[in-house]
Amino acid sequence: MRYIRTQAIIALIGLALVGGLLYIQSQGLVTSVTPAAGGTFTEGLVGVPSRLNPLLDQPDTVDRDLDRLIFSGLMRFDENGQPIPDLAESWAVSADGLSYTFVLRQGLRWHDGAPVTEADVLFTVGLLQAEDYPGPADIGALWRTIKVSSPRAKTIRFELPEPFAPFLDYTAVGLLPDHLLNGIKAAELPNLPFNLAPVGAGPLRLVELEVAQDAIVGAALEPSPYFTGPKPYLGHMRFRFFANAQAAYQAYTDGKVQALSQFTPDTLAAALANPQLAVFSSRLPQYSLIFLNQKNDRVNFFQEKKVRQALLAGLNRQLMVDTILNGQAFVATGPILPGTWAYNNNLQPARFDPDKAIQLLTDGGWALPPDAVLGSPDYVRSKNSKQLAFTLLVPADAAHTAAANLAVKNWAALGVQVKLELLPMGEIKTALTNRTFDAALMDLDFANTPDPDPYPFWHQTQIETGQNYSGFDSRDMSEILEQARTVPSFADRAKFYRAFQSKFADQTPALLLYYPVFNYAVDKKVNGVQLGPLVDRSDRFNTWARWYMVTRRVIENAP
Repeated sequence: MRYIRTQAIIALIGLALVGGLLYIQSQGLVTSVTPAAGGTFTEGLVGVPSRLNPLLDQPDTVDRDLDRLIFSGLMRFDENGQPIPDLAESWAVSADGLSYTFVLRQGLRWHDGAPVTEADVLFTVGLLQAEDYPGPADIGALWRTIKVSSPRAKTIRFELPEPFAPFLDYTAVGLLPDHLLNGIKAAELPNLPFNLAPVGAGPLRLVELEVAQDAIVGAALEPSPYFTGPKPYLGHMRFRFFANAQAAYQAYTDGKVQALSQFTPDTLAAALANPQLAVFSSRLPQYSLIFLNQKNDRVNFFQEKKVRQALLAGLNRQLMVDTILNGQAFVATGPILPGTWAYNNNLQPARFDPDKAIQLLTDGGWALPPDAVLGSPDYVRSKNSKQLAFTLLVPADAAHTAAANLAVKNWAALGVQVKLELLPMGEIKTALTNRTFDAALMDLDFANTPDPDPYPFWHQTQIETGQNYSGFDSRDMSEILEQARTVPSFADRAKFYRAFQSKFADQTPALLLYYPVFNYAVDKKVNGVQLGPLVDRSDRFNTWARWYMVTRRVIENAP
């Protein structure tokens, strides 16, 4: 009897459900699935956090990932590198470009509930301006030239010694709480207990750092109840830390994480083949290039535009991307990254054209010896008894070495002789700084620097002691760069930068190779994920407030 009664109850419930659905349809109503609050999202990261402090996180991607969620600055940047207010409610620049004024939002609070005030801005900037600031020297040097004041409550004013449009980059640094750290010296920042128990004003607050065998193995974050931005769907965000990409991918297959942001070629292939993973891709904010030392008399042929153009035309960069980088890059078009407001969309990558390269060298007076045979030691072009031969410094790792070997092969077919010298990255940087090189293959990383300003690498004033390692000397292009960094209007700056990129493509001061790709793999149980252009890897969290794992069914009127 009990079995019959149970079956009857189940049947009645089923009839009720069917009747309810029929009633809904008869009333012109429909149901839809919408995001709901709840769920825990877990991502696997390679590395461990060391200092969760926005004034010190530049060298560490794991620190920057967590800091992006824990801290907020006056400004932040959208997917096109355009500045938008963060903790600031509004901002204004004076007509002469020397004064920047910010007004803080109302109701801002730190994760411990204390109010965010102008004192926190003054305190944070004071640490950056200190002579003993332990962060990047160029950041400290710039801040020490700027006067900061608070003319009234909630208002901060910065006064610059000269117009400097990229200054807004620096106002995106996360603020530190004056009420918790007041009295510390800048030199003490690296060893603060605060760095592993941070209190920020960002969308998420740190709940716990999980430790096992004296090592940090995980971090738990939750939405801050005081954050005034969009309310997220996710109830918690967690990170688990791994020694390498293989261990992180294994954690995904074991069901311990739902997202991955670093890969080896093997783990990326596995992720792309996994039907349960959605892989999102975007360009990284960096590019690889070959600097040509135009101030080294031993290789003074780099001063000739036709030689530089020939080296680029004779280099099969697409093959480099397809075979060596497994398609995980785009052939570079210019020194300003695609997807930013300053990029010249009319640019096209220089094509691989060996015939054009040979013609350029021939027109420039560089000739092969009579009866020279391709592949023989004497198959080297020369002019005025000087051979077209140089040494290329290359980072001693597999990818860079393979790319350099392809370049050597391509150029040998033109009659250009290149010898490789494999060195640790640190030694190559020293050679660049001291200008003791012929040519050098390097990666330039612009992470966390949204402003596209190429001044440091290509302006005349940076040839001797700056980062113009190629020694490229063009007054015309330098004037364009000067104007572009002094006018506050983004529209006007974009015009200057488009002109600069066109001239760069013609002059070929260096050989730009490729823009690498960033891949982000997320389990399909996580919805709403989007990936736009990146200023930093942590920009994958730009849309995290719209991510969801829990849904609910709602009844709505039919259209």
